Amino acid sequence: MSTLDSIPPAPPFIAFTVCSRNFLAQAQVLHEGLRRSYPGLIFYVGLCDAPSGIDEDALPFEIIHVNMLGIAMLEDMSHRYNITELNTAIKPFLFLAIFDRHPGASVCYFDPDIYVISRLEELDTALSDGAECVLIPHLCEPAEFAESHEGKMLQFGVYNLGFCALRDTATVRRVTAWWGRRLETHCVIDLPSGLFVDQKWADLLPSFIDRTTILRHPGYNVAYWNLSQRTVRNNSGRWEVNREPLRFFHFSGSIVDIPAVFSRHTYQFRSAALRDVALLFEEYCRLVRQFGREDYRVIPYAFNWNGATGVNMHTPSDLQERTTQLGVMGKCRPIQVGTLPSQLPLVRARSLDEYNAIRKALKAKIARQRIFEESLIPRDESAAFCIPGTCVVCGTEHVFRTSFMYAGDRLPDGRHIPNWREHLDCTGCGYVNRIRASLHILFQEVQPGRSDRIYITEQVTPLHDWLAARFSNLTGSEYLGPDKAPGEVVRGIRNEDIQSLSFADNSFDLILSFDVLEHVPFEQQAFAELARCLRPGGVFLFTVPFRDDLQEHAVRAALRDDGTLVHFATPEYHGNPVDLEQGSLCFRYFGWDLLNDLQNAGFEQPEALFYWSKHFSYLGQTSVIFIARKADDPKHPR
Repeated sequence: MSTLDSIPPAPPFIAFTVCSRNFLAQAQVLHEGLRRSYPGLIFYVGLCDAPSGIDEDALPFEIIHVNMLGIAMLEDMSHRYNITELNTAIKPFLFLAIFDRHPGASVCYFDPDIYVISRLEELDTALSDGAECVLIPHLCEPAEFAESHEGKMLQFGVYNLGFCALRDTATVRRVTAWWGRRLETHCVIDLPSGLFVDQKWADLLPSFIDRTTILRHPGYNVAYWNLSQRTVRNNSGRWEVNREPLRFFHFSGSIVDIPAVFSRHTYQFRSAALRDVALLFEEYCRLVRQFGREDYRVIPYAFNWNGATGVNMHTPSDLQERTTQLGVMGKCRPIQVGTLPSQLPLVRARSLDEYNAIRKALKAKIARQRIFEESLIPRDESAAFCIPGTCVVCGTEHVFRTSFMYAGDRLPDGRHIPNWREHLDCTGCGYVNRIRASLHILFQEVQPGRSDRIYITEQVTPLHDWLAARFSNLTGSEYLGPDKAPGEVVRGIRNEDIQSLSFADNSFDLILSFDVLEHVPFEQQAFAELARCLRPGGVFLFTVPFRDDLQEHAVRAALRDDGTLVHFATPEYHGNPVDLEQGSLCFRYFGWDLLNDLQNAGFEQPEALFYWSKHFSYLGQTSVIFIARKADDPKHPR
């Protein structure tokens, strides 16, 4: 199966969420779940918080700040509302702002604590059939004996506003504007008065919008309030609810820092008693941590936590006190030197088509990145220049050196654009941009154990030594030439040709390769060998020179069957630690066919991970690392 064949149809809607800075890890998990089902999805985060303290342009989506929405009473609301009330109050204003950016579009809101499992086919159908409003009820059956019974739904709202879809029409704009006006003054938790944030007002939407669809499929918006009616099971890797596909789970009130507390809004459920739901929650918590929960959760909220009343009534008082004492809502912690402290947002793509769609959606963000990079480039190209930032290898702030060596392209004013990928070397550890980022992504995405069996396709390098000091089962090698036997050790250096490795099948949990595969004549043979030596489910993480604009590889040289070397471009040699004089010939720059090559070799879910960060000084518009896992059955990768 080719990577292109696996890409679903274009997204039928634009999506957004609302959160504060301390919830950006959950927002990224929501985005990632949606992106996997809807490649190229346009996604926004409405940030109900201060517009500072985050590496905003590194994130894989656009942020719309609350002060950009033109809310007349925003200052008053920020003092009067608690955190729940204010975050929910800006929802209709974001709908209108996105309508202005995308006239006529269908726009879907998702709470940031939603985990999307599969494509929302029933929603797609409703939108294609012309629905102007789509809502999901809390309950689809009577629940008179459950904790979350019908009486509570009459108090909190018939529909759960963790999800809402609206189409940009004249009627919908008029109703949404009314909704926003009501929420400026009455987005409150006041059950005795019949009000519960934005949600109770939404009970009126079916009355006001003629083409409203109510989704009753059990796989939507599964949460603590309907678990008494829905059985969640993992059926051979496929998540189901009442034997229907699970579309998304809403971990409303979940405390991912205390996994035993499934939701702070209920005392009925605890993770240990939830069977398969507990497994799903564990998976969700792991993803939230991977997407930077430890960094984001300690950012203080810029507005009032409890509002004018001094109480956040959406959280039971004793649970709020207990979680505050545990630090879940607590104070900032300092970055610790010597650790990998912060999450690196990534733009993930599985094909050229998806990548182009993502770049189109992030056009404004990419422009800001380029403007920032251009502002750093001096006019004097005779000397190196330095840029401040944070090095994750050193675990502290450092200065990064850059020169114009290897520079190619120029700006309109004539200045050369540095080769950011091969520069920005840290004055502390000495590692350049791509190596620092590779280590960052290794620990963030793979999280290797100290005793994992790891193979790296280099040995006479500082990177090998750095890894060897941290992983007891690291194996490295160099290619010493055809006259040396595979696995032969020469003056302490192991010889390996990655087209014909000496290792047994399933020898490693993790294989690392950084700018080596472009020097291999027969790359598909190398991929097959690396897959053979990796255990099922093992990870292959690597970098190569990559042309993000090409489907096919840009072949520079080839080795014929008779041993003849043929050049199709001026020969290009890269540095080789065991042959400093001649270096290594570059056979190709890889294109997107790389992902198909990986699948054909027995890997599954190959992805290109693009990164950019002002904070970490990871600059350059096409910085990328690749990740893939060996299929459980290499003959039939999923």
